[in-house]
Amino acid sequence: MMSNLQNNPCLNVKFKDKQLLLNYIVNTVEKGTGYSLSELKEMYSEMYVFYIGLKNVTTTKKAICKGLDITLENACRYKRMLENQQPQKLVQSSYKVYCPFTGCLANTLSTNPKEFGKLRKFNTNQLNMFE
Repeated sequence: MMSNLQNNPCLNVKFKDKQLLLNYIVNTVEKGTGYSLSELKEMYSEMYVFYIGLKNVTTTKKAICKGLDITLENACRYKRMLENQQPQKLVQSSYKVYCPFTGCLANTLSTNPKEFGKLRKFNTNQLNMFE
């Protein structure tokens, strides 16, 4: 018989934890920019707010979308556009982590160049067990 983890590869994330995460994302973006989220949305396009959000918080697409109130469909388009810009403005991790919002495996995103090297590295823990 399969365990619950095998049937559902997502972790159980409680509502309280999700609210704390969303508050953290908003507070970190506001602190990093010096503007409230509503001010940012008035001053800039939604794509730029997405870009600014990921410059301040390295997280999954679902988490940043929920935190900044951006539709997932639009975020997919913004992600693709930022990845294709030269020089590249957005990097997706080469490994999967558990999304802090959904609890499911997902890649992390960042528009902060200081994070790009870390996100491009392969997670070698699995390879080490065969050495």
